[in-house]
Amino acid sequence: MKWVGPIVLKFGGGALADPARVSERVRAARREGFGVVVVTSARAGVTDLLAEVLRTPGDASVQRRVLERLEALHRGFPEPGGIHLDRTRRVLHLVERNYPADRPLGDRLMSQGERLAAVWLAAHLASDGIPAVPVEADHLGLITDNLYGRSSIVVAASQRHVRRGLRRILRSGRVPVVTGFFGRSQEGRVAVLGRGGSDYSATAIGAILGARRVELVKREVSVYTADPRRIPEARPIRWLTYEEAEELAQFGARVLHPLSIEPARHAGVPIVVRPLGRGGVSTTIGPANGHAPIRAITSRAPLKLFHLRVAGGGQRPGIAAEVTERLAAAGVNLVTLFTSASMLSVVVEPPAVANTARALAPMTGAAGGSRLERPRSVALVAAIGRGVTGEVLRRAHQLLEGAEGVVASPRSISMVLPLAKERRVVRSLHRTLVERRARRSSA
Repeated sequence: MKWVGPIVLKFGGGALADPARVSERVRAARREGFGVVVVTSARAGVTDLLAEVLRTPGDASVQRRVLERLEALHRGFPEPGGIHLDRTRRVLHLVERNYPADRPLGDRLMSQGERLAAVWLAAHLASDGIPAVPVEADHLGLITDNLYGRSSIVVAASQRHVRRGLRRILRSGRVPVVTGFFGRSQEGRVAVLGRGGSDYSATAIGAILGARRVELVKREVSVYTADPRRIPEARPIRWLTYEEAEELAQFGARVLHPLSIEPARHAGVPIVVRPLGRGGVSTTIGPANGHAPIRAITSRAPLKLFHLRVAGGGQRPGIAAEVTERLAAAGVNLVTLFTSASMLSVVVEPPAVANTARALAPMTGAAGGSRLERPRSVALVAAIGRGVTGEVLRRAHQLLEGAEGVVASPRSISMVLPLAKERRVVRSLHRTLVERRARRSSA
């Protein structure tokens, strides 16, 4: 029998709060006549609960409270769910004794939210007459690298086992409910993909299966030209190229995981970002098809900016490479880096401040002649779309005043700003690059 690619539906934690609509969406996809694979996040708030345990691994009271909350969120489980709750208890005990010395143990604990959600959601779908079965991604054979906490999926190593396991379930007429967010490292241990990683799981599985499309189903969320909670004039975006979506994700559009686009692009699988509620606007992500290029404004804040004043100038050969190597060795995820004649500047997430300071400290002092300034709170604001760089630079006196650093590419321009200027600059950019252009187009 010739293989026909399925539809992959990924449901976020917020969407799981409305299980009736989840069932409705699964039934609608099945009526198209193709197989359906569901990928699930943890239920809303569960990942934060588990992360709280890792911040205080020896606090038995925190563990008790977290376990009670998990049990309350997953009451009425079928027998496999009870097994997973027991497994969570055992992992909590291991964390109390061995974490953080055994760092991958944290990934194992963080995976429990998706394991519980897969059993819970499969049971709900079955009660609604949809023949669903829970599937754990690591047991399925979704392989990652060994970068625990923010791993990447190794698609080539995953293909054989993922295809074989999911095709067997689909050909039996059932709906596999696969855990998102994690896989199995090449060392054979659980490895998570970082926040938002269930989107990445879904697009990788879609690419492996040759899916007709991957739907990222969010609760009342669409892709907009800016954050509509802050910019009321923001407009929903109906079409994005893979490249435009990747830029949006990289610069902080929280609707998309930065790594989720590449597997779909490589396989030519379209992605649809769909709100679960009725009446929302869906965004399709695919190859360029002649549509009008989009423009959008994104912002990441708060972030922390370090200035490393370098003896001999910021262009000293190898200085940037040394900084990035030191930060990578310290497990710091660098948001952006820029240089001037006498200074090298790095921007990191707030939790990485201590590790950044420790990693760069050996480069400072009397011997090296360099000085590391105290970190400052900043925002990274980006304008994305064809022609935005030229327009922003033409209005540099208005839009870039006070910027600590600017990085430009053919499709985007990003700027590091003092946190107090973020809101004003985002509004100005949206008004200049999006709203005025829309008025000109409709005139």
